Amino acid sequence: MDSQTADPDGFNIAIPFNVYSASAMTCAKNYVSLIEAQLSQAYTDERFEALEQYRRLPNADEADYEVYVRTVERMFEEDFRPILRFTTVVYLYLIFETYVSRHVSEIQRRRNAEPNRLKQLRKYHGLVEATQIYFKDEADLSFFTDEQWQQLREIEQVRNCIIHSAGIARDSRHPELIYNLERRRVGLEIDRYRGKDVGTPMTLHQPFSEYCISVLENFFSSLGEAAQRAFSRKNLSSA
Repeated sequence: MDSQTADPDGFNIAIPFNVYSASAMTCAKNYVSLIEAQLSQAYTDERFEALEQYRRLPNADEADYEVYVRTVERMFEEDFRPILRFTTVVYLYLIFETYVSRHVSEIQRRRNAEPNRLKQLRKYHGLVEATQIYFKDEADLSFFTDEQWQQLREIEQVRNCIIHSAGIARDSRHPELIYNLERRRVGLEIDRYRGKDVGTPMTLHQPFSEYCISVLENFFSSLGEAAQRAFSRKNLSSA
């Protein structure tokens, strides 16, 4: 299902079906890695400067350490890192939403069908469920297992929880999906007391961003391969 374009000499060049989503995921991976590294360096620099200021104080005590050093540590631990990780999930979900919509429209165009079909399905289903229904029941493309679709639904629920419930898992519409991620230890942590969610925002560590990127990369790669096979067979049969 490659797109065809012509170079200046008139030769047709095949463009892979998922070239743009693959490029977007590569960009996302590099961006997240860069921002994480910059934040870590900023933490190291600012904590070092705070320590230097603390050590220059005459008769410095524990209260001074709290004011100078712990203030910087809390700023990164409680504000900067949580903001970065939450916005990363929202950003990655936006990539998924954007490019899965484009891929569906392209497939529909090649099928001579309604290009806004995914938008129609989303009137009654969430994005991931609508996407699964479309590929399984309408496009007849089987490239993801039920377990893999579940991974996408869990990431979707984390995103929805961030947007609609301030990141508090127990207040989300489907907290069990978030708890699944917590149990699998993929970098999502929830504060608990005697086993119960205490109702504070979940903590996302860097491995969770890497996990989300891996799941989405696998999705677009698998979709691209399945679409290529399906439409290559269709082109051969109609030749």
